[in-house]
Amino acid sequence: MNTILKKFGLTEVLSVTELSCGHINKTYLCQCNDGKYILQSLNRDIFKKPEVTADNISAIEKAFEKFPDDKVFVPRYLCCDGRNYIEHNGGTWRIYTYTEDCGSYSPYLHGYAVGRFLKIVNSCGIQLKNALNLHNFGELKLPLRNIHGDTKADNIIFGKKLTVIDLDTAMQGYVCADYGDMIRSVTAKEFSLSAISEATKGFAQGLDGLLTSEETDSLYDGIVMIISELAERYSGGVRNFPNKTAEQCLKRECELKAQLNKICSFKTEISNLISGNFHE
Repeated sequence: MNTILKKFGLTEVLSVTELSCGHINKTYLCQCNDGKYILQSLNRDIFKKPEVTADNISAIEKAFEKFPDDKVFVPRYLCCDGRNYIEHNGGTWRIYTYTEDCGSYSPYLHGYAVGRFLKIVNSCGIQLKNALNLHNFGELKLPLRNIHGDTKADNIIFGKKLTVIDLDTAMQGYVCADYGDMIRSVTAKEFSLSAISEATKGFAQGLDGLLTSEETDSLYDGIVMIISELAERYSGGVRNFPNKTAEQCLKRECELKAQLNKICSFKTEISNLISGNFHE
């Protein structure tokens, strides 16, 4: 571990602690003399083209560098020999600055962070590549844009600044996928039209006019498609989620189907508040 850290220029390492968050990559919190860092070993079974993932992250960082005073940030990745990752003993490793999660969750800020992320990465002339086969919605008559791909609350740090993390899933896709996954996360524990409205308001303000009317009209469908897609993945059981038991997969599938039924029963109300927040 020290050998890897030294390659990134971190020579005075005080402690390294493995974190249990996340289901894909091995993640460690490193306390160094000049601050804290997150060290990760990329799961090569999932990310078969680490160089594509790394290039996407570099492009996103460069886009955010053009907005240094913005309210929303992304982590700063350290480089070794001009690359933001290294290969060591058959593994792919990268490290980025740690951001303290010292704020409280807010649906509005969740939505704003996602919307602002989309606005920035689609305003700087970059085109992300697809390192994963994610969100197979088929061919929609909508613009393909740079998206995050996994906009759950766990991927927003609510600290002194809003930081969007877990950029490995960033890709070309449809904005309704990011909106849908965000609302899935917002309503995961408790369904609330108020929370959906606040998240949508923040999302619209963060986007700042980015979307076409067709994209706005697709947002509700994005919720349905994302939850349906995830429920179907859980119906595949441990084949899709080897770190879970068959019982856990079945339980999660049932939770998602119940959530989907709730979303569908409030289709009119959700569609109206989407329209209201984007056309007020």
